[in-house]
Amino acid sequence: MEEVIEQNALSWIFPGAVPLQQLQHFRERLVESFIHADEDYLEFYGTQAHAIMRMDWPNENKFQYLQVLDDVYTELADKAGRL
Repeated sequence: MEEVIEQNALSWIFPGAVPLQQLQHFRERLVESFIHADEDYLEFYGTQAHAIMRMDWPNENKFQYLQVLDDVYTELADKAGRL
């Protein structure tokens, strides 16, 4: 873990952290996929989560992608009344 000082504030950079731009792109693709998914949101969520967990990535990266997946699922399922 490295310390970085940004505008008099101390921030931490975790090794293997996924760039924010990459996570935002993943989020945009997920929103599109959820909207166009023929199956149930929960089934699509499970399929995506399973695919992420099978990737050969560090656990920290998997967690970041799963967090984005969870946020998108919760937001869209809540709007659609599926929670």
